[in-house]
Amino acid sequence: MAKSEKNSERYIQELEEKIIDLSFKLKGKTKEIKVAEEATSKILGKLIHNLKNPVGVTFSFSEMMLEDLEDYSTEKLEKHLQIIKNSATFSLTLLDTISKYSRVQAPNFVLKSQNINYIELLSAILNEFKTQVSEKNIDLVVKFPTDELFLTLDEVEITEATRNILNNALRYSKENSTIAVTVTEHKNTVETEITDQGIGISETDLPNIFEEFYVVNTYSTDKQKCIGLGLTIAKKIVEYHKGKISAKSILERGSSFKISLPKS
Repeated sequence: MAKSEKNSERYIQELEEKIIDLSFKLKGKTKEIKVAEEATSKILGKLIHNLKNPVGVTFSFSEMMLEDLEDYSTEKLEKHLQIIKNSATFSLTLLDTISKYSRVQAPNFVLKSQNINYIELLSAILNEFKTQVSEKNIDLVVKFPTDELFLTLDEVEITEATRNILNNALRYSKENSTIAVTVTEHKNTVETEITDQGIGISETDLPNIFEEFYVVNTYSTDKQKCIGLGLTIAKKIVEYHKGKISAKSILERGSSFKISLPKS
C-alpha cells in the first residue's frame, strides 16, 4: 500500500511538473503571438499611412482630367499623366517592399542556399546599377579578389540585401562623387564594404537605421520618398546567413556598410 501511494505521489509530481512546463511554453507562445500581432498591426498602419497620399493624388488628378479632358493641351496632359504614373509607381514599390519584409519576417522562412561564385554574383548586381551610376557621374571603384570565391548562399536573398545597400548608397550620393565596393577574404569570413561620399548619417540616427520604418531622410537626393525597410530587410537576410551587417557614418561626408558572411 505504501509503495502504491509513493508511486501515486511520484506520478502526481511528474504531472505537476509537466503542467508547469506546458504553462511556461503557453506563455511563451502567447507572447510570440502578441508580438506578431503588434508587428502586423504596425505594418498595416504604415502601409495605410504611406498609401493614402499617392492613391489620393492618383484619384484627384484622374478625376480632374476626366472633367476637363477637352481643354487639356498635350503638354498639360503629359505632365498630369506623369504625376499619376509616379504615384502608382511608388504605391507598387511600397507594396512590393512590404511583401518582401513580410516574407523574411515569417516564422517558416527558409533559405534556399547553394554554392555560388560570390564575386560573379556581386559583379552582376553592380551591373544593374550602371545607368544610375552614369546619370550621377559617380566613380564606382571595385576591389575584388582575383581568384574565384565560392560561398554557400541563397542567391535571390543575398542579391536583395546587397541591392538594398547599394541602392541607398546611390540614392544618397552627390553627383560626381565616389562609391567603393571592396571584398576582403579572411580566414573564416568574407567582408564586403560599400562606402559612399553621400549625405551621411548623424550619430543620433546611426544606431536606429536597421529598425523597420525608421527613416533618417524622408526623401533622397533624387526626390524619391523613402519607406524605411530596405536596411531592415538586408539585416534580416544577412543574419539568416549567419552573417553580420554594420554601418559607420559621418554627417555630410558619407557612409560605409559592411557585410560579413561566413565561409562555411
